[in-house]
Amino acid sequence: MILLVLLFSFQVRADVAHPSRLSTPSYYAEAFGELGTKAVGSTHPWPVGVLSIGHTNASYQNYGGQPYFHHGLDIRANAGENVYASAGGKVVNIENYAFGELYWEVAILDDEGFLWQYHHVDRKSIPAEIHAAFKNGASIAAGTLIGQVVNWPITTYGERYHHIHLNILDGQRRYVSPFMFLDPIADTVAPVIQRIGLLKNGREVRGNKVSGSYSLFAEITDLILHDKFLVPPHLLQVEIDGAPARTVWNFEMLPGGADEEAQVDKFYVSSMVCGNYTCRKPIIDLGFLGSFPTGPGTHTVRVRAWDFAGQGVAQDFQWLVE
Repeated sequence: MILLVLLFSFQVRADVAHPSRLSTPSYYAEAFGELGTKAVGSTHPWPVGVLSIGHTNASYQNYGGQPYFHHGLDIRANAGENVYASAGGKVVNIENYAFGELYWEVAILDDEGFLWQYHHVDRKSIPAEIHAAFKNGASIAAGTLIGQVVNWPITTYGERYHHIHLNILDGQRRYVSPFMFLDPIADTVAPVIQRIGLLKNGREVRGNKVSGSYSLFAEITDLILHDKFLVPPHLLQVEIDGAPARTVWNFEMLPGGADEEAQVDKFYVSSMVCGNYTCRKPIIDLGFLGSFPTGPGTHTVRVRAWDFAGQGVAQDFQWLVE
């Protein structure tokens, strides 16, 4: 009885999260893509009709276990909608990469050496042509049907979360932003800086006075074709006391490269951030790649944030070091 209860609990957890695969597949070794040699301006059609973007590769995720960067795009679409290969290439994997029928993958190695992983494809909908290509190590053309969007059982913010999770990896197995590979979408909403504040020992400081070792945080949100599914900015910079801008991070790739868990608890403020089906608060430690002035006096930071479409926002914050 105890064993059955434990197995059921694990299955429920797997069904409500986006679990990482259990091991590194051997086909990863076939990738050779390099961003520096990627065809300039070359983009591909989206694999499904885009309702909205549910998460980006920068999104913070924590479903009660180890936090991680989302490491891909959640492309929200209708359940049962056809999924097409955005880029042609060799079918290198068809796999149930986690637990349960929600977690089937079709993976394609494109001609430039990048791996495209389409997650949450309905297993029963994967065509015989795709299975045959995988078995024979064959390639398919761009626009080939690879399956349908699985029926996602979870409701979040009042909507069922049917989606395709798309990862793209380069030749060093690093997760790179799928936005760089897909045709532009009609994103007209710029990020919003909700607030900026002080951090000490990983906790928010009330007011604008601080002493000793400290950092700053910013809660920055963006919306992509939706009014509730908050995502973080794509690019973030700070200008301290009028000095040249310093990039906190650019999510063309993850801070941990091939590791979606690395750096997540340094980039996001673990005591304040959340990212699950009921809570989204992308609260970022602005000191991720550097420190702030410790000399007594008043200091000013200008925080700038952009989405992938290039829409930006800026806001100043002033504080006193005692």
